[in-house]
Formats: sequence, structure tokens, C-alpha cells
Amino acid sequence: MTELPSRNRRASPLARGALLAYAVLIAAASLAPWSGWRDLGLSPWAFLSAPTPRHITSFDLIVNVAGYVPFGALVVLALHPRLRGVAALAASGVAALLLAGGIEALQTYLPRRVASNIDLATNVGGALLGAALALPLASRLIDRGRLAQWRARWFTPESSLLLVVLALWPAAQTAPAPMLFANGALVDVPALLARLGLPGPLQFASGFDAAEFVLAEALVVVAGLLAAGLALAATITAAAPRIALLAGFVAAALAARALAHAAAFGPEQAFVWLTPGAIGGLVLGTLALLVAAYGSARAVYAAAWLAALVWLLAVNVVPDNPYHLDWLASHRPGRLAHFRAVSDWLAHGWPLLLLAALAALPWLRHRRRA
Repeated sequence: MTELPSRNRRASPLARGALLAYAVLIAAASLAPWSGWRDLGLSPWAFLSAPTPRHITSFDLIVNVAGYVPFGALVVLALHPRLRGVAALAASGVAALLLAGGIEALQTYLPRRVASNIDLATNVGGALLGAALALPLASRLIDRGRLAQWRARWFTPESSLLLVVLALWPAAQTAPAPMLFANGALVDVPALLARLGLPGPLQFASGFDAAEFVLAEALVVVAGLLAAGLALAATITAAAPRIALLAGFVAAALAARALAHAAAFGPEQAFVWLTPGAIGGLVLGTLALLVAAYGSARAVYAAAWLAALVWLLAVNVVPDNPYHLDWLASHRPGRLAHFRAVSDWLAHGWPLLLLAALAALPWLRHRRRA
């Protein structure tokens, strides 16, 4: 396979979108819980010359390095082919220095965070490591590799933004929630019902028996599975292995949920979320997805919109299952509290990101054709 001439090389919108999304996630995790800001009269850059913090552990160092490895790799891929080799490596280090340095400076004003020059050094080191790993792969992946071929053959050219949003779906499942795929809980239902003089969700839920909770949870799972799956199907071309891509996508979300619950509640609770309602919803949703995903492009796109809207409505209306509250109360985020904040943010906001990406898809398609 020969390499494309330099004049025919093109940048990767997918890599640039992924870089932006990952940078936002890093900032959200590093500045969580985004409250309690205060000024102690210190310079935000005082941490650069401060003594080495004594509270740093090997776990902190590993997390600081590992968290910036993907960032450095994505910088190299996003800048290709404009910057290559040493220039791309240097750009990755500078980008990490600016991002991590700005975050550490802002942490000076957060009571629960400690700005550290060790954090900054390990963050930049992780980015350089990721960049070094990505440098020999950039041309293969973007210019002439199988990944570039698969991207061109399997997905429509204007789908980069939607693919980036869909890549965050498994991460949105890592937040502990009373139901599988219970993303998009945007309304404070108890407060709203209290203002309207209506019974709260606990009183409403008291009218549910076990079978009705199973059906309600199945509805949420079916709607969530269809919303995400049909959105992916809307980006897939006729030449793509449609079933394999959809199966891998759903499997990644379920695996992320199992791993997150194993870390939060213990390995024995990794599948505590796999209730009868979740199992029934997965079976029904999978069958419906396999049928609907083979419709026309316009029908799949419209069905993705409808499923996403039904999903949002169901998540905000269906009351929490009281049978799940005991194991949810045992959650202890510990040293991963800042990652819990990001997963909560994704869990609440991902359906809105999906709707925004779906809304942008026709405009991107029209712009490309024009």
C-alpha cells in the first residue's frame, strides 16, 4: 500500500473532534466539583516553585500520566499532516503544558484541590508519551492505514461530530444509576411536583408493584438502546458490517457499566444492574434495533430522533425503583471522586449532546455537498 502524495493528504475531523472532547473531559474531571471557589491571596502560579507535596502517592502519579497519554496521542493525530515528527511531539508537549498548567492554576481557587508542580510534570510527561506512541501510527491511521479505509468505507463523511458524541456513550454508563441507560435526568421531579401540589415520586412509585417497575425499567432501556443504536446506524454506509458495529457498540457500553460498578461497589456487584427489567429491555431493544437499523437513511434518522425524545421523557418521568436504592447508597467514590463527577456530568448531559449532534448532521451533509 503506497502512501498518498502530500497534496492529497487530509486532516482528520474525527481526531480533532475527539481531541476537543477529551480536553473538555480532562478539565471537567480536574476542576470537579466546580463549587466553593475562593481566593486565598496566593498567586495562581505559586505552585510552580512550591516544595514537592508530601501527599502525592504512586496511584496519583500513575493517574496523572495515564490521563494525558490519550491527549498527547490525539494532538498528534489532530495536527496531522500539518505537523509531523518532532514538531508534532513538541506541539503535544506545549498543548499539555498549557492545558494542565491552566487547570493547576485554577485549582488554587478550589478548596478540595491542591495545585502541584508534580501534577503538571506528570501530565506533560504523559502527553509526550502518548505523542511518541502515536507518531509512527499517524500516517498509517489517517493517510493510508486500514483505519482510514474503514472510516471512509463504513461511515458517511459528515458523521465525524456524531461519531465523537457516540464514542462518549459507554463513558456515560459508568455513573451509578437506578436503571440501565438512565441518562438525561434533567428535571428535579420532587421539587417540581411539590410546586404543583402533586404527589412526589415516592408516593407515585408506591402505586407500582414489582411487575410495573420491571416494565418501566424495560421502557427506559429500550428507548436508550434505540436512541444510541439508531444514531450510530444513521452514520453507517451500506458497505459496513452493520450488525458487528452495532453489537460492538452496545457491548462496549455494557462492559463499561460492569467495570465501573465493580470499581465502585466491589467485583461481586459488577452486574447488580442486570435486573429483569434491564434484561427484558436489552432483548426487546436489540430485536427492534436489528429491524429498524436496516431502514432507509431518512427513516433511521427520524427514528433516532423519536427514540431520543422518548428516552428523555421516560428517564425523567419513571420513578426510581426503591429496590435499587440500598446498593446505590453503598457507593463510595474515594480517590476517584473527580472521575465520578465527570461520569455524572456525562450521564446527565449525553442525551442533549446526542440531540445536538443529530440536529447538526443534515447541516453538515448539506455543507459538504455544497
